[in-house]
Amino acid sequence: MVFIYLLSGLFLGWSFGAKDTANIFGSAVETKMISFKKAALIAAIFVTLGAIFEGSGPSQTLSRLGAVNEMGGAFTVALAAAATITLMVRIGIPVATSQTLAGAIIGWNYFAGRLTDFSSLATIALSWLLAPVLGAIFAALLFYLFRAYLTKAKLHLLELDMWTRYGLLVIGAFGAYSLGANNIANIVGVFVPVNPFKDVSITGFGVFSGESQLYLLGSVSIIVGIYTYSHKIMKTVGKQLYNLSSITGLITVLAESLVLFLFSSKALQSLLIGLGLPSVPLVPVSASQIIVGSVLGIGLAKGGKNIRYNLLGRISLGWVTAPLIAFLFSFVALFIVQNVFEQKVQHSNRYVFNRNTLTELTKNGINTLYLSTVNGRSFDHERALYLELQKTGRYNRRELLLIIHLTELYPLQVDMQRLQSQGLRKHLSEDQWQALERLEGTTYKHRWQLAAALSRNQAWQRRSGLNPEADKQYNRSLESKLERLYSSLYKPEK
Repeated sequence: MVFIYLLSGLFLGWSFGAKDTANIFGSAVETKMISFKKAALIAAIFVTLGAIFEGSGPSQTLSRLGAVNEMGGAFTVALAAAATITLMVRIGIPVATSQTLAGAIIGWNYFAGRLTDFSSLATIALSWLLAPVLGAIFAALLFYLFRAYLTKAKLHLLELDMWTRYGLLVIGAFGAYSLGANNIANIVGVFVPVNPFKDVSITGFGVFSGESQLYLLGSVSIIVGIYTYSHKIMKTVGKQLYNLSSITGLITVLAESLVLFLFSSKALQSLLIGLGLPSVPLVPVSASQIIVGSVLGIGLAKGGKNIRYNLLGRISLGWVTAPLIAFLFSFVALFIVQNVFEQKVQHSNRYVFNRNTLTELTKNGINTLYLSTVNGRSFDHERALYLELQKTGRYNRRELLLIIHLTELYPLQVDMQRLQSQGLRKHLSEDQWQALERLEGTTYKHRWQLAAALSRNQAWQRRSGLNPEADKQYNRSLESKLERLYSSLYKPEK
């Protein structure tokens, strides 16, 4: 049954391989500089490498939209996203996997009575606009630089052809790696909270974690998508939007690769923070959107006369409608899966107002005098509690979300063997791991109780020093570790 559930994730990976990875080499293939078979092989290898080595970075913002907590729900969300992508691909319109998945996750939120993190949604939506704009800017700048260099170098036609082919291969490999790092979490990320795979110990090689197995399976599905259905979408972007030469094809791929790397690299983000500069959030972005922006940038740099603006408008319409279609597909499919096929797609968490939670709310600056209407009550749905709290008219959205978070029942039991088997040790420092060992067997009813127990150790304390940006990055990493810990130690009450 578990592998049947995973089929929708594999379908999503196939859709991604058919759509996004093709765009890395789309212009090269359409200009006949690289054969499709060679392009597909390079894309398959480097997408997989990027997924394995750096696949977790950009997934965190998307995961904050909603944590699907049942395998049946994860199956349905992935299926809705994949169906949306397939529909758009069949009519020749590039769409973003992150867009469709975001729409599908929000559909699950509404079905399950959960709230959507609009801050994360705003960050993701902003990236949908920023990524193609950056692609256009990079492509235009690179076009002027290449034109100036080629005018000065005066390369022979055969020599230029040779270096262009090499450039397309190298830059394409770089782009495929960045794509895998940026987007693999979109393929299987929805299954991570309910991951069925256990860690496997491989003699001489260490531990092959359950999460890594999930990412590898996603990579295989992407490879299948590359080889079976990726050629169609190349034609839309690489040929129909604007007629690209071999040089302009290389420029678009380079611009696309740079943008993908910018939104994927943890090292680059750390470097910018260390220099006191603003950093770009690690957010999944769309190769399809970036390549469209890059092609548009080239076209504008050359005067904008041959751009097919009607097709550009059609593609833009697809970007707007894809999340809405995915939302509807997800909501309807969840209803069918739950009520027709009688599969569990979500489990409800309870929210309680008692002496312990009211004390914790006070510690966190919440005025509990206005909670008389909910004191002593419990709620089964997040949205129902949110609407009830809104009636007081005394709390802003940040305070409302904090109240919901602190009153949620989330049973936990510290089990070091479980943490070891799920590969958590490699994500924690030695001091953090030892602090957990001291709590072996301890149970908690709320996440904040475990966080408070761990914070007695310096390794689990937040930082607030002279470098706000570095502290912000550290605290964000610490919060990510805690969320992973909560998910691993969750033990629902019978």
